[in-house]
Amino acid sequence: MPTPTRSWDQSPDRRPAPDELIGLAGLLRAWRAAAGTKMRRSKPLSQAEVAARAGMTERWYGELERGASPRLRRPKIDQLAEALLLDEDQRETLYLYTDGSSPPRSPTPLGYTDGLHPLQLLLDHQMPRPAYLSDAAWNIVGYNRAMAQWFPWVLKPRPNLMRWVLLDPDAREQYVEWEEHARISLAMVRMALVKHDQLPELVAVLNEALADEDCRRIWDSKPELVSHRDGHVLRLNISRFDHKDIEVVTQLLFPAAFPDLRFVAITWLGSQEDPGSGATSRSSSAAEGSRGRVAPPRPLEGTPPRPYWALDSFEAARSLAGSSPVDLPALSEAAGRGTRLTADSSGQNVIWATSEAGGTVAFENLSTQEALARIRIAALTAGARREYQNLLRSTLALDGPTAMRQIGELLIPHRAAIDLLEDLGSQLSPTAAAGPSHGLSRSEPDIGTERAQELAGRLGASPR
Repeated sequence: MPTPTRSWDQSPDRRPAPDELIGLAGLLRAWRAAAGTKMRRSKPLSQAEVAARAGMTERWYGELERGASPRLRRPKIDQLAEALLLDEDQRETLYLYTDGSSPPRSPTPLGYTDGLHPLQLLLDHQMPRPAYLSDAAWNIVGYNRAMAQWFPWVLKPRPNLMRWVLLDPDAREQYVEWEEHARISLAMVRMALVKHDQLPELVAVLNEALADEDCRRIWDSKPELVSHRDGHVLRLNISRFDHKDIEVVTQLLFPAAFPDLRFVAITWLGSQEDPGSGATSRSSSAAEGSRGRVAPPRPLEGTPPRPYWALDSFEAARSLAGSSPVDLPALSEAAGRGTRLTADSSGQNVIWATSEAGGTVAFENLSTQEALARIRIAALTAGARREYQNLLRSTLALDGPTAMRQIGELLIPHRAAIDLLEDLGSQLSPTAAAGPSHGLSRSEPDIGTERAQELAGRLGASPR
């Protein structure tokens, strides 16, 4: 008689039955076997070994593998996870079965920047929208170029969002209804200090703020707590847009690998792709409160606006390339005296900075292709060639065959120009002069001379 089989419910909202899931008992047996392999043994760890390593009796651990569902204290869960050599995901699974919640995570150290390169790339991909990354105390640990252009305070040493919002005079001008923003910011600080026992840097920022009369009055008005500002609509009045009010919305994400960090993107509301796309000048007040920035020259009418500002130092310009800038000293020398080039970590953009009269440093935010087009290849030193090639390589596909195809496409116009010049050279060679002309026929010498003279006149040269 055939063994009866259970019919399979294929409805889309069907939840797997308990016996279809491994369950804690099955997982413990599998983890115990895997631990033996990790320890280079030919067989699983015994229940007695796991129990001893976890600080529990063999009988008590055996009950777990037979399906008991006790509630364990967190220190004991951690001991069991260490005894079974569990990885992060397995440890979380053990917590969910025995505690009903995810395990506590170690807080990201304040000011931590190691391992944040992928997040910096994500920040850069938000362009032209401002985006930044802050830690639990609102120290800025990453930002993109738009953030630096909208809010130059991020270029200062150890920039802190709460210190700027609550204490910087620029913030009180740039936030429409600043007191409302200050009230929410102080409520967020209060909530952060409830969540985290050890945030001395944020405590220091709060103490600075409470020394301000306005902040103290807002803090004392009522004990509010706010967790975040995700989805909040803000009205800003900043110099980048000639002090015209704009509405933006903040969007907050918590990276899974760094849950104490905040990834914030600022998106403007309305139909314009960039609210500053029509702004061709910067107010002089920007220079007064933004580390020596001065207003750039107005572009010629009809030319697209380009981010072109002046800063007080090359280091400030370098900071606009993000938290992991790539210096290009050899290409900088090739670009000309008083010029420094800095690529961002993705290699897709270059900050082209040039010293100007009066000690200021002008900069342009160029794509890599735009920057490379300005470099005279024939004058490159060996070091500059390497930097040029590395920068160009960053704009190509990662896989070799696709990159080679892209290089071939880049060579097409150059090969066409070479073919044209070689063809012209062959026509002008002594041997070609004796034969029939490929261009103007000998019956039209006067017409050819007239055309040559006309062309030379347009180029400002005299025909030979």
